[in-house]
Amino acid sequence: MKASKVPYSLRSAALTASYFAALFSLAGCLGSSGSDDDDARTGVFVDSAVAGLDYQRSSGGTGTTNARGEFSYLGGETLGFAIGDLDLGSAAGADMLTPLSIIEGASGATDQRVSNMLVLLQSLDADGNLNNGIQITEAIREEVSLNAGTLQLDQAPADFRTSLAAVVATLESDGAFSDTDPRARSLVSAAAAQAHFSRATSERLVVSTEAGELSGFAADDNTWQFLGIPYAKPPLGDLRWRAPQQPEAWDGVRDAIAWSDQAAQNPGLQRFGEGGMSEDSLYLNVTAPKDAEDLPVMVWFHGGGFTALTSNTVPFNNPAAVVSKGVVQVSVNHRLGPFGYIAHPELSDESGYQGSGNYGQMDLVMALEWVRDNIDAFGGNPDNVTIFGESGGGRKVLSLMASPKAAGLFHKAISQSGTLYPDTRSLAAAEAIGSDLQANLNAASLEEMREKSWLEVVSAAAALAPYTNVDNNYLPTTERAVFEGDNDNDVPFMFVVNTNDTIDPINTVKEVFPWMAPLKEAPTYATLFSHQPAGWKARGVEAYHAAELAYVFNMPESVVTHYLLGLVIDPATNRSLVIGDLNGNGVAGSAGDTADIFASAGFDETDEVVTERMLTIWTNFAKTGNPSISGEIDYPEYDAETQQYVELSDVAEVKSGIAEEFAD
Repeated sequence: MKASKVPYSLRSAALTASYFAALFSLAGCLGSSGSDDDDARTGVFVDSAVAGLDYQRSSGGTGTTNARGEFSYLGGETLGFAIGDLDLGSAAGADMLTPLSIIEGASGATDQRVSNMLVLLQSLDADGNLNNGIQITEAIREEVSLNAGTLQLDQAPADFRTSLAAVVATLESDGAFSDTDPRARSLVSAAAAQAHFSRATSERLVVSTEAGELSGFAADDNTWQFLGIPYAKPPLGDLRWRAPQQPEAWDGVRDAIAWSDQAAQNPGLQRFGEGGMSEDSLYLNVTAPKDAEDLPVMVWFHGGGFTALTSNTVPFNNPAAVVSKGVVQVSVNHRLGPFGYIAHPELSDESGYQGSGNYGQMDLVMALEWVRDNIDAFGGNPDNVTIFGESGGGRKVLSLMASPKAAGLFHKAISQSGTLYPDTRSLAAAEAIGSDLQANLNAASLEEMREKSWLEVVSAAAALAPYTNVDNNYLPTTERAVFEGDNDNDVPFMFVVNTNDTIDPINTVKEVFPWMAPLKEAPTYATLFSHQPAGWKARGVEAYHAAELAYVFNMPESVVTHYLLGLVIDPATNRSLVIGDLNGNGVAGSAGDTADIFASAGFDETDEVVTERMLTIWTNFAKTGNPSISGEIDYPEYDAETQQYVELSDVAEVKSGIAEEFAD
């Protein structure tokens, strides 16, 4: 993996995890130099680098950490840190100090004093973007100082959060925060704060991209991860409903250790992903083996139709999934719903190509351009890129196969429960939906529509169903017409459908792929996923829409999310499976006890075998364009006549007639 030299100001952040473990055992003296000399030195205060902290040196000098979180000290000095009148703690001067190192006697981030400080600092960041550091402004310092008596770090976490919430509410009403989300600032959870601190203080790696240097972290002993990488300029203000713009370059080293915002959508769905939610969401995540060099690249597009969910999830960025098989993985966030797929007559007039809509798909094109231009710095091969996605992500894959804008940006494609049924909307039909949105917003013009908050737009679009349309740019004609005209991006292709999938993917298998495959020169492969863990299988549950994701991403726990989204269907009722109180705590699984939900699935050793097989199939396809496993399963090419496929249950079997599996 190509990497630049870590600058001095961040050298402590590049220490190895084992070195950190040794330092943390020194009872509050992380990195103490033990020197009594008078040499002037510079250190950095890190969760993310914290700017605006007050500090006092034992020699009598005072200061405030600068924009890079740096403080000055002399060898042998002790430094005390504070936010105004709120004392945070002290430690011997060192190249790097942290909330853990300045709390006497703390052994880890779960110490409530350390955890409370992490929640404090991360919740108070002025712009809510931890990847550019934590900024404690003068207004924030003053309000904290006024409430220093109630913000005691040794309080019980619930009491501390109550006190901090009052401070944050006052700062919110005073306009002290500059993030782009119009919702009131909420406190960071203790678990999220501790997870961020773990990333910030892990082994670090700096790589160079076209926009600037990025500092990632060790996701595990074998893997680097980079979160929240900007691939386009935030589509805010006048950039709403325009094609994505190149991101602005930055000076110095930008952290890539914090989740970006999820795309603006129904706010109730934020709990299913990581990070906040706003229109400022054009970011991607990269996970790569530590020894990566010229590896195949797999780029993931999440499901949720064209309106919901996110790639900011732990499963979708799991280093123990496809990356463990020798690929570099990228997961992409992009504009959704009314921000990504609304056309409008005025937008078409101003576009320069007499069309509009498909902005979310243009985001994906720009993300793929970012991969082309930058992925070699992470050890990936830009000439061997596989796009893959599930549900709405699967349709996004099919759409990119039809777009001339994506030509040459990928070399293989996997669509899991994707659909081209129904076909692409006409421009007029899409513009009519945009006009309905304008009416719902009670906006007199496009300018007024752009002035509405994202929450207002999401609410006004709740009953609308935007997706791709013929826009004379991203799509010059319908997706089907592109394939029929032999103008598609013809690459090796694998489609996947589940035995109890939703109707549109099933209809696509029955009605679309039989005419599409003969038009392609590159091979097509078909997979039917039919496996379920033992507990649910015993209750008759079949492989529901999204069931394969728990295996493709090697994250059995993700079935809890599937259940909470209403995807796990009881065949006896054709409704969501009812799960009782399995652990005797008085809360039934169907009422939200996630432990009961997971226990009811009944994962066992068979599921580990299925996961291993699927990871090998997916990554073999990414590496070679052929999903076969030598000595185990020889994938036949799919054709319209025999419709051969591989069924993946607890074993892998070659069969014929995949559409017949869904006969009425």
